[in-house]
Amino acid sequence: MPSMSKVNVSFLPSMTKPSNYNLLILLVISALCAIVPLDLTQLIFAVLGALCYYMVQSLQRSMGLPGQKKLPKSPIEKAEPREVKKRRTNRKPLTEGTHVDAAAQPACVPILAPKFKGESLEDEVQELIAQIMPTASSQRGVDRLAEAIRVMLASSLPEVEVTGFANSDLSRGRANGVAVPDVDIVIQVRPDSVASKLPSKGVAEPRMLQKWALRICADRLVSGGFKFRRSGFRGNEPKMTLLVPSELKIFDTAVPIDISVNAVTPLHSAALISECGNLNPQSKELILLIRRWAKDRGICHAPKGHLSPYVWSLLVVYYLQVAQKEPLLPPVAEFQAIKDLLPAGCGKTAQPWRGKASELTAAELLKGFMQFYNSFPWKSEAVCVLKGTQGPMPLSLPIHIIEHEDGPKSTECGPNIEDPFAPKKNLGSGMTWWSWLRMKEELARAHTLLEQDTSLSTLLAPWSPEGPEEASRN
Repeated sequence: MPSMSKVNVSFLPSMTKPSNYNLLILLVISALCAIVPLDLTQLIFAVLGALCYYMVQSLQRSMGLPGQKKLPKSPIEKAEPREVKKRRTNRKPLTEGTHVDAAAQPACVPILAPKFKGESLEDEVQELIAQIMPTASSQRGVDRLAEAIRVMLASSLPEVEVTGFANSDLSRGRANGVAVPDVDIVIQVRPDSVASKLPSKGVAEPRMLQKWALRICADRLVSGGFKFRRSGFRGNEPKMTLLVPSELKIFDTAVPIDISVNAVTPLHSAALISECGNLNPQSKELILLIRRWAKDRGICHAPKGHLSPYVWSLLVVYYLQVAQKEPLLPPVAEFQAIKDLLPAGCGKTAQPWRGKASELTAAELLKGFMQFYNSFPWKSEAVCVLKGTQGPMPLSLPIHIIEHEDGPKSTECGPNIEDPFAPKKNLGSGMTWWSWLRMKEELARAHTLLEQDTSLSTLLAPWSPEGPEEASRN
């Protein structure tokens, strides 16, 4: 019987244990009954097979090896990538209610406070002004960068135009430089040329077209060697932050830039600062000082709810208009060089402004700015540089109400700042409860330090959420 010539030996390994000898004897007897009818050849092969199996099992028991051994893992499965291990070990859990400002997260290499050679506060301020004042060399580099970007985008957007603005001396490093770059690149494209590239051919909103065009431009630049850093789509004008590679031979080091599509804020900011410098050089110096202070202290990253550098510039203009006995700047409505950028009916034709230069030094103006806004009546007064006088809030300006962290039951009037180029827009509407507290905290800190004639290095010490100040407060 051919079917009886097969012997099932799958249970033999378990039967070889001493505790199973009786069962093993029964199994051997059953096997003999099964193989007796076999011929001599089949019997020999069956016995040889049983002996070989017994020898293998005995050898494994003598070497202490298990009956079945798992396959070893491959080197890829054994070793976890070093980068993954580092990310896991450095990862810290965030507790509920913890606010972390991406503009001021601790860097791998600590950012040190700037050092100055001056002996007095005024000497240090003048030294810093000389360091941060935009230079012609920086603007030429930005112009070359704008042309390089235009060439890279011409294949995808043939009618593209690119304009660049340098807001500081690019040869010097900055704290939080990647979060708030000193270079603005504005890409001008026709909406219809962007609409033809949309996946859906339906009618798209202007803001959707703006975002889609920004993604197209960013993808093209990244494929050309630029490094992507972050995107900021929460504001009124979407933008992305890229890192210019040093391989382009435009700058000696990698320079962070903000790119936007059909944006007007960089143009308005540059025009405002330029005209302020023409009317009163002290005003441009103070604007650059305040922007640098706000950047180093981590309170000008707009996507996180802070006031943008452009809004800090407006605060400086308003302070110079109303805080002194004699205004150091006229109303923006009388800025003749930018009246064409103002809304219809807002610009005024006036005689060239003949304001007197202030007898106050740059350090004294810096102290006055901090004192002015440290006690500013935000609940009853709005910052309106267009008319340049103190008074109640304009009815056309929407009031910004900030909800406390405990919910809508506790509210507070936030900063109300009029955009001179769009008077119905409140530039303070993006502030949150946390960013509002941070701004007031930094104004109070700066006011206290300057009243004590503390070094400018201490005033500009880069802020960090895990810095010594935060640790002592907690």
